[in-house]
Amino acid sequence: MIAHALVVAAAQAADAANSLSAAVVERVPSPAPPSFNNNPSLFFWNIFLMTVGTFLGAMMVGRQAMRVWQQRFYDHPKDPVSLYRIVTLLAGGALTLRCGAEALSLWGWNPSDPTITARALMAKRIIDPVSLMLGFAWMSIVLLGEPGIEHQLRKAPLPVDMWSRWPVLARAALVVVLCFAAALVAVVFR
Repeated sequence: MIAHALVVAAAQAADAANSLSAAVVERVPSPAPPSFNNNPSLFFWNIFLMTVGTFLGAMMVGRQAMRVWQQRFYDHPKDPVSLYRIVTLLAGGALTLRCGAEALSLWGWNPSDPTITARALMAKRIIDPVSLMLGFAWMSIVLLGEPGIEHQLRKAPLPVDMWSRWPVLARAALVVVLCFAAALVAVVFR
């Protein structure tokens, strides 16, 4: 059923040149989507934060997928640590897809080539439901696993030393700075 919907949506995206989205983009020659009301700072913050969310979410997905793969022989699927990793993986995937779809539509906004913009908007409409399904799966696992995880954490609580982990955020900070620069350049030179 989902595969059929994706095939139909892909076929519609292939016909983007004749789409309503392409016609609207062609009629409204604006450097940003009309919903931003020609406000460059609003466009900047959206393109910046959606791009950051895409890359940081992808980093989280990669990190958690690597941990799941490395520990696949040691962790039981119902262990609290496995549930934590799966929840984090799904949340990161939902963030990556949702922010990525929006970033794609913002970076792809091009009134001089409405076909590209229409394809980006169609891709966003295809990706959004998938990101929501990941989010629903994440919340379902949290709700289903919550009693067991809380019981385990209360049984043998371990102190969490977050301050020693601050250097791990250096790569994420670099991603934020690079996305800020890219978004600033994109808004200034549009």
